[in-house]
Amino acid sequence: MVVIASVFDSQNPGNFCQELERNLAPCQGQGSERFPEKMLPLVRTMSLFPLSLLLLNVMIASSSEIEPQENIEKTCPVTTCGCPGLNGFPGKDGHNGAKGEKGEPGQGLRGIQGPPGKLGPQGNPGVPGLPGIKGQKGDPGKCPDCDNRQAVSEREALRSELNHIKKVLAFSLGRRVGNKLFLTTGEKMTFAKAKALCTQFEGTMATPRNAEENKAILSLTKGDAYLGITDEKEEGRFVDQKGRGITYQNWDDNEPNNADSGEDCVMILPNGKWNDINSEASLLAVCEFPF
Repeated sequence: MVVIASVFDSQNPGNFCQELERNLAPCQGQGSERFPEKMLPLVRTMSLFPLSLLLLNVMIASSSEIEPQENIEKTCPVTTCGCPGLNGFPGKDGHNGAKGEKGEPGQGLRGIQGPPGKLGPQGNPGVPGLPGIKGQKGDPGKCPDCDNRQAVSEREALRSELNHIKKVLAFSLGRRVGNKLFLTTGEKMTFAKAKALCTQFEGTMATPRNAEENKAILSLTKGDAYLGITDEKEEGRFVDQKGRGITYQNWDDNEPNNADSGEDCVMILPNGKWNDINSEASLLAVCEFPF
């Protein structure tokens, strides 16, 4: 900033104007920062005002850059007042300030309670409680030994009765040999129906394992009855109903002969001998039961 001062003499105002123009002469012709020529008439006009006292005239100009003292004679500190320029770009954000002190708790409503956390580990067992009040006297108990004796007695009675029934059945309807009881309904049917009938009553078709059993079946049926022996799966290999090979055989002469290529079953003849027969023949059904 430069201040230009001059002593104004009211008796000789021309000297003030000349002195001011002489001081401003170095600023002429120095580019955009030269002193504007249009202000010189204004300075001359100011010299015409009569003043009785000394007048201190100050002219202040701003410069974009302050020059050192030794460069004052070479540069012009006065700039032309122009229109204001456009605003520059915003500067960068400053650094975050220091963290403030914790504020007072708010006055808002309390939030909803969150879900319960995970179940923690099981704690140590507590101290045992005091014994409870003595209960009422219970009903008299039962004697296990007495019950067992009664059960044993009942089982013996049932077993005796069952044996009696078996003897009656064996005498009237069937024949007993060892641990087997052979029974028949007296009805004739095909091999498949005879097998189903024995299975229905939890028995199997009669299969003699020795001459005594074969004789018991003959005595019961008088012959013409199916035996539980076939060679359906393999021709010539006769087995019982469980697929086991037979060790006792009592075939008639020239039997088995598989006549007509369809004789896969076995029957007992009136003479007690065996003959292979077609499964569709109608013969007596004989079942055997464990006894």
